[in-house]
Amino acid sequence: LLADLHPTNLRYLFYAVTPAETTFASIDDVPDYTKMVSGWFAVIIITEMFFLKKDQFALNDTITSATSGILYLLFKFSGKYLSAALYVSVYDKIHLIDLDPYNPWVWILCFLTQDLAYYLSHRAMHECGIFWAFHQAHHSSEYYNFSTATRKGVFLELGAFTFDLMQCLFIPPQIFLPHKYLNLIYQFWIHTELIPPLGPLEYIINTPSSHRVHHGRNAYCIDRNYAGTLIIWDRLFGTYAAEKRDEPIAYGLVENVKSFNAIWLQWFDIWYFLVAKGSMVNPEGKEYFPGVWNKIVAIFAPPGYYLGAKTRQFFWWRYMEDNTYGIPEVDHSEPKYNPPLSPVKKMYLISQFVFLLTFVHPFLERRVEMDWLEFLAQIVLIVHTIQCLGYYFDNDSNAIFHDRMRCFGILGYCMRYHSTALMIISVLNLPCIMYLESDQAPSPTETEEAAASDTTEKKKKKKAVKSE
Repeated sequence: LLADLHPTNLRYLFYAVTPAETTFASIDDVPDYTKMVSGWFAVIIITEMFFLKKDQFALNDTITSATSGILYLLFKFSGKYLSAALYVSVYDKIHLIDLDPYNPWVWILCFLTQDLAYYLSHRAMHECGIFWAFHQAHHSSEYYNFSTATRKGVFLELGAFTFDLMQCLFIPPQIFLPHKYLNLIYQFWIHTELIPPLGPLEYIINTPSSHRVHHGRNAYCIDRNYAGTLIIWDRLFGTYAAEKRDEPIAYGLVENVKSFNAIWLQWFDIWYFLVAKGSMVNPEGKEYFPGVWNKIVAIFAPPGYYLGAKTRQFFWWRYMEDNTYGIPEVDHSEPKYNPPLSPVKKMYLISQFVFLLTFVHPFLERRVEMDWLEFLAQIVLIVHTIQCLGYYFDNDSNAIFHDRMRCFGILGYCMRYHSTALMIISVLNLPCIMYLESDQAPSPTETEEAAASDTTEKKKKKKAVKSE
């Protein structure tokens, strides 16, 4: 990571590049720009903490965001975006015109088409129910800081790749991929409350002010400001909203999930849209979505949609005519979810997060070279470590058991692959876990099932009020 702390890599965060330096002979020659800027991500996140107020960040939230980003990186296809893995073969079959990849005007064209593709995919992921389930993890933080940018949805590419592949009609692969990387990297620096509105730039580019609105759960913020790099798309399609100085923004989901379990945050809403929403009933016991067809509608309709709500067509999906429909008023007095952690537990969890980072980095470097057994073993260990961190942050009674199993799993891995350093770390963890067990706080347990029940019940109550 230290080797990547180069001024050139810092430029990538602001899309400050030339066509010549980001044009390659083949898509296989395109470097992993995300890896190249990851060191700067870490430095900027840590630096920001010294300037934030106490209520603008939390250890549990920051680590949950970072581990969500790790999950996102783990499940790339052979280390690539899904669209990048498919792009060449699709381009070879359907492209209509051969554009010169070394022509600067083609580079500029791709900058615009990729940004438009991002706008469309991002909008679809907010306005189409099951697509929202792929994306909502990114919005699950009640804080808004640079670490929030790393909180990615594992299934995000399932909602984005079709829009990326539309460019296969005319954009060469080796031009597409650099813009795919840089468009997403640019969005890192706009996740902060420290940077004020930027004057005339607010009319052209996506800024922290515009994106703060996007992450807000205030009624005026819902389904607004989908831009990646250029805010002009929102202004063009009528989805722009300016930040209101007289109304503080509350961040997170409309109904916040009381959990820091990064695994749970990735998939609970998928279950909701595929199963729970279509089965919900009103206080009289009648289904909100009777019949098979209406249950299918519940999966793909806007997240806040219920029969009778007015929608309009955009592209291939429908969106809510009134984006404030069913959105409750923000209660700024409601405290953020933040279960107490003892100083000892905090130190232990920080050490395990550092261990996770040192384990993940070589995995990402070697993943393509590994045999399947080692690859799966490392995936399981990484995911289980992330799960354990979530259990501890939620003061979940499952934490100690799973952490012990994790350590024994690491020992088994070490015996198979002869990793002495990893074995020593795992052995040292065991007495720490014993101490944490004796020091277990008597605070309420927040299990995954409780979080799911809490979320579903809130949604039921909200819809019951509407039906009255």
